[in-house]
Formats: sequence, C-alpha cells, structure tokens
Amino acid sequence: MSYDLYFTRRAPGQSWDEALAADDARAEPLRPDLEAWESIVGRTRELLGEVRIVEYPPNWELDHEATGISVNHWEGGWEMSVPYRTHGEEARRVVGLLYEVAAVVAGASGFECFDPQLGQPAAEVGDLGRAVELFDAVADRYGRRGTVTA
Repeated sequence: MSYDLYFTRRAPGQSWDEALAADDARAEPLRPDLEAWESIVGRTRELLGEVRIVEYPPNWELDHEATGISVNHWEGGWEMSVPYRTHGEEARRVVGLLYEVAAVVAGASGFECFDPQLGQPAAEVGDLGRAVELFDAVADRYGRRGTVTA
C-alpha cells in the first residue's frame, strides 16, 4: 500500500479525471524521455542522496531505500510512490521530500503532478498536513504508531 502521485499532460480545459482516463485509454505508449530521466536522477540524488536505478527499457525506476520514495518512468509516462511506513513528523519529512522530487519530475518532464489521495494538483497543495493525516491513519489501522521507522 503506497501514497501515489500521477503525472499527465492536460489539454486546456481538460479535467484531471479526463486527462487520467485519456492516459489509461491511450493505444500507444508515450516515447521515453531519457534527457528528462537523466536530469531527474541527478537532481533527485542531490535531494535524497544515493538512489538505486533499475533500467529495463522502455521502463526506468529510481528507488530511495531510506524513505521508500520511488520514481517510475514507464513507457514514457511518470508515476511516483512512497509506502505508508512512517507517521507523525517522519511522515511529514517524507511527504515533503516526495513533493520536492515531484516538482523535479514535473519541471524536467513537462508533465503536471496530481495527488489522487488529496484530489488536487500537487502544485495547489499548500499544507502537507492532510497527507500526513493519511499516513497517521494507516499507522493507526495497522498498529504501527510508536514503532521506529526508516
């Protein structure tokens, strides 16, 4: 179970639901953007430190072990995720890093980022407190509050 971020290109006046549905219905995959990928890898390393890269064209994946943040460039599309394994202030730190990396992905790829958990574009999320509340709710549900996390 993870907290996910989606990326898409919206046409003027197109809703997020319409854009994401169009992505799902696309008959042909997008072309990978290796220039954007290299830029994202470099900038993400500056933010997070060492990351693991897995390349199996047409798919590329970046994983940061300490936070669990993952950036995926699959068949030309972009997605991010982080597992719900933290809570409280640590969740706030991880979600903050997730959003920083998302801004890097959006800037390098030209795609817009959408947070489906909050139901709004990442660029419009002013306070990450609602996201942290979701991490805390998962921790409560699975009895992980009070445990030490990475």
